[in-house]
Amino acid sequence: MPTARSSTPVPGRSALAILASAAFLLTLAGSALKNTFQVYFLPIAHSFGVSRSGLAWAATLFAVTTALASPLVGGIADRIGGARTLAVGTFLAGLAMIGCALSGQLWLFVVVYCLVAALAVTMLSYVPLGVFVDQLFQDGRKGLSYALITNGAAVGFVVLVPLWSWLGGRYSWQTVLEGIGVVFLVVLTPLSLVLARQSDRLTASKPAGGAEDRPGLQSLGARVRLCLRAAPLRRLALAFVGCGFTMAFIDVHFVPLMTDHHMGGTVSSSAVAVLGVFEIAGSLLAGWLCDRKLVKQVLVGAYAARCLAMLLVWAAPSQAGVMLFGIVFGLSYLASVIASSLWIAQVLPAEVRGTAMGLTWMVHALGVAGGSQLGAVLRDMTGSYQMIVLICAALTAGSALIILSLGSPFQASRAPQPTPEPVA
Repeated sequence: MPTARSSTPVPGRSALAILASAAFLLTLAGSALKNTFQVYFLPIAHSFGVSRSGLAWAATLFAVTTALASPLVGGIADRIGGARTLAVGTFLAGLAMIGCALSGQLWLFVVVYCLVAALAVTMLSYVPLGVFVDQLFQDGRKGLSYALITNGAAVGFVVLVPLWSWLGGRYSWQTVLEGIGVVFLVVLTPLSLVLARQSDRLTASKPAGGAEDRPGLQSLGARVRLCLRAAPLRRLALAFVGCGFTMAFIDVHFVPLMTDHHMGGTVSSSAVAVLGVFEIAGSLLAGWLCDRKLVKQVLVGAYAARCLAMLLVWAAPSQAGVMLFGIVFGLSYLASVIASSLWIAQVLPAEVRGTAMGLTWMVHALGVAGGSQLGAVLRDMTGSYQMIVLICAALTAGSALIILSLGSPFQASRAPQPTPEPVA
């Protein structure tokens, strides 16, 4: 082992477990930025006196902002670390929740939600979490570690969505969001600062010579150019469009679809809870398989399962059909994220992995934006979600074919290494 590491203790399993638990909790809480909008979509629209498509464009702009912010957040995570990025996102999340609750007018709600909340959710998302795991977990179990931490979002489906539904029957959506914002600012922000401090202490044991010592990687543009030269990254990002499109269906249109088919809040929350439970199971299985170098197989299977899930809800929009949809979709929910992130970590240099993940999530977010707006427009035009469901199925089938065309990430050559830019 290099002597550069000997002066600082190597991170122990107990310390890593504590940090992972804290990151998991922040991820769970951060899911509220999206699932509250999902649960309160119709009440928010009614309170502002707009139609579904009139509010769906807010979700579309939200997705566009996360798309534009993702490479920036990835670059920030490469510079300051994943844990510090999570801390900034936690503080912004509290401000966003309170700001949305106090907005009073649709235009102000949209500004806060589409700027502050979108930036906050990006900084609490899979991009900084991927950097966090890549920096701290060096024992060959990155897949399982990433799966465990990102399951905070899945637990959010299981625990928080039913909670928001229950609270929505007793309080206004504004009151609920105010309470969530206070928790973020008073409880979670201090926790995130402790996480960042401890992460800095543990990663100080790494040898010198990081990105800050590479002149060619000082600018975001240099990082982006290096990433775009990697052909596997371009194909992974293109396939990720299908993931984003189907996620818009879950985030924006799933609960309204069940309402259209006369399935009330109990069925809606149960279906989402089922999805969350199988998301946990699917992600852990995906992480375990990815650690055994089955990344390509996991990713192809995830997109194929996503396609099957959309066909199920198209063919059988009943209570039983929706529950089966939740099982199949849940199994694929995080599998595509885990496999794509680990593929990126395998083929790109460590100092630009955050930027690469950010670029991939930018494309994903554009898919979310398209699915959100197109779904609402088609629903208003046809009176049904059937068309958007079929489009989602076609896109995910295409994503599976794109991944099939790639070689194994463990056999492909790495992306070009960074070359210092000439100093002016």
